[in-house]
Order: sequence, then C-alpha cells, then structure tokens
Amino acid sequence: MKKLEMVPIGEIQIVERYRTADGDLEALAENIRELGLLEPVGIDENRRLIFGGRRLMACLTYLNWEKIPAVTLNLDSILKAQYSENEFRKQFTPSERAAIGQAIEKELGNRKGQRTDLSANAEKLDKGNTIDLAAKRVGFKSAETFERAKAVTQKGAPELVRAMDKEDISISAAAVIATLPKEEQKKIVEMPAEERGEVVKRIRRTKADREADEQHAQDLLVFRGLYDAIKLLANHTSVARDTWDGFSRVCVYDVAEYLPRAIACLVRLDKEHPNEPRKPVAVRQ
Repeated sequence: MKKLEMVPIGEIQIVERYRTADGDLEALAENIRELGLLEPVGIDENRRLIFGGRRLMACLTYLNWEKIPAVTLNLDSILKAQYSENEFRKQFTPSERAAIGQAIEKELGNRKGQRTDLSANAEKLDKGNTIDLAAKRVGFKSAETFERAKAVTQKGAPELVRAMDKEDISISAAAVIATLPKEEQKKIVEMPAEERGEVVKRIRRTKADREADEQHAQDLLVFRGLYDAIKLLANHTSVARDTWDGFSRVCVYDVAEYLPRAIACLVRLDKEHPNEPRKPVAVRQ
C-alpha cells in the first residue's frame, strides 16, 4: 500500500495540525541527518498533510530539504474499504493510523448532505458511527482504541508517542500516561516495564476514585434540587403566588414526566446503598 514518491515540500499543505507542540525539532533533524528519514510523511490526494508534521518541519527548517519522501493516501478508496484493515495495522503505526482516521472523520463530515456513491452510508452516520467507521477502516479494533490513540497523538510527549508506535507501551496504557504533564510522561516512559505498569495502574485507580467523587457530588446536588421541588409541589397551595408562577415557568408538566424516572432512580440507589443516612445532609456548594 505504501507507494512512495518524492514530493516538493512547498506543495504540501498543512491544513490542520493536531499536535500543539513539536518538541525538539533540532534533535529530530540531527537524527534524520544521521540515520535518514526512516518513516515517510503521509498526504492525501490533494497533498494535504495527514501525518508526519514534525518530520516535515525538521527536514524543512533544519535540513533545508526541498523534497521529502511521502506516501499518498486516497481517502475515497479507504472509505470504500478498498484497502485491507490488516494492511493498515501492518504498514502504519498507531499514531499514523490515528491521523488517517481523523482525516476520514473530517472527510465524512465534509460529505454530509452531498450526493456521492457513499451517501447511502455516510449521510446517515451520527458522530459515534462515524468514529466506528473511521476506526474500522484504519485497522483499530474499536472506536475506543481509536479515541485513545488520538488522545496520545494530541496530548502525548514525543517520547510517549514513539513508545506507543514501537509497541513498547500499549495504546491503552499510553492514553493513561498522556493525561499527565509531559515531563512526567517522559519519566514514566523511561521506567522499566514492570514499574511502569504499576504506575499506570495507580493512575487508573486515582482517576476512577476522582470520577466517583465528582459523580457523588453531582448526585447530591441533583437530589437536593429534587427534594426542594417535591416539597414545593406538596405544599403548593400555601406558597406565595410569585413562587408558584416561577415554578410554572419551568413547566410543571416536565416534573410529571420526569418524576417517575427519578423515583425509579431513587429505588435503585436505595438498593445499591442501603446504609446511606435517611435524613437530609448539608450539600457543599
């Protein structure tokens, strides 16, 4: 699939960059000078850059190259599944496949509403299905893995991206590490595999605990609001008229619709947390 050609750098369009920091381009250029360009850049049929932005900038800025090896990808053929998903896994790194997948997502977005031979599928896709299709076309096992690889390419330090591409670190673990500041990412990448695995487990546990705390705080606020609303409904004949009018403006009938769902939720929570106190508690704002 990788059909290489030498493309004038001046003809390559950098339309959208997903990485916000290029890292040490001078060191990358020195590495390319010494070993050559081991991986080409990727462009589409209109010569818009898909991946390899750091390599391109290093060769242009520090090596003064006028042309660069590039592989041209036909997005239309990828969408039609004329390329094997297995070939994508074999020939492209995770970060490259993530970039190609993003280009496919954008292409599907641009086609929405247009009449094409893909319209039967593309025009009916919601965002989730668009991600599923892009992930499948470029050889990811799931949309979740695709999203994780994107997160690493967008937030990961260059060292982390390289480790993921070399399969020294799994996409899943790399996505966890990418949530940390870049300096911390570099230190974790340099750790022995066993020690690094323990760090990733600890980060996952910390994240899960934090999300549980945030959800608990949100639940408390919601239930306090529901508690106040129920009291207002139960005593509506005695409240001031302006209060009742204000309550009406948010539509009493919405309460009638959502109250059974809220009760079902409360019943479920009662089963899941049987030992929670039954008296109102103060809610931190």
